[in-house]
Amino acid sequence: MVVDWVEVQSIATAVLVLTSAGAIAYAALQLRHEREYRAVANLEKQLGFFLSEAFVAARRRLAEARLSESGLEVWDLDDPPVSAFEVLDFYEHLALLVKKGHLDVYDVWHTFYEWAQPVYVDMQALIESDESSFSDHYSDLRRLMRQMDEIQLRRMHKQNANHWALWTPDRIIEHYKYELSTGGRPRRTRRKDEVRRAALLDDLEANEAKQEGVDAAESAVARERVDAREQVDAKESVDA
Repeated sequence: MVVDWVEVQSIATAVLVLTSAGAIAYAALQLRHEREYRAVANLEKQLGFFLSEAFVAARRRLAEARLSESGLEVWDLDDPPVSAFEVLDFYEHLALLVKKGHLDVYDVWHTFYEWAQPVYVDMQALIESDESSFSDHYSDLRRLMRQMDEIQLRRMHKQNANHWALWTPDRIIEHYKYELSTGGRPRRTRRKDEVRRAALLDDLEANEAKQEGVDAAESAVARERVDAREQVDAKESVDA
């Protein structure tokens, strides 16, 4: 029986091409899973800081500085409340992480929007005004807030809710009063916080399992490539 080595080489080349394409696809899948894993871990880390005693105290200081007996304290662009910077800098940091791909914008909206939006509107002149010396500093925060507003408006539109309620002074006052009355704890019950934390941990474990599956599949692809290479080497050895 005569072996058609040209045909064998063609088949081996085709196998190499297919396995290379498969390896690239698996590598892309692995990278996506790795990013998802890191995004969940980063969100958990930022949430932990947000609920820490130090940052809860910073949020309370801002609430105390902004509330008066008649509503909101009047503030001047040249003399903004110092406590606002502590809170805004955290949200700017979140915005930078979203920009760099370390956090998902939907996850940030779901976790932090109800806290960030009232403060942003209250300090909007400080963040956006051309006359503010801090507008450049909060450029990423402006971008993030636009993205989160779009998500919120889409959801409110589906629910036929009044989206103008997002930007009312009453909402800002309610937010600050809540910060003072609850010590900075989330509006959700502690049980719901525990459920959310458990869900994040489940996501971490699921991503780890996916990672193991991708590694196993990648190893199988590598073995196929080695087998194909050995067939080509065998043909070349016979020709020699």
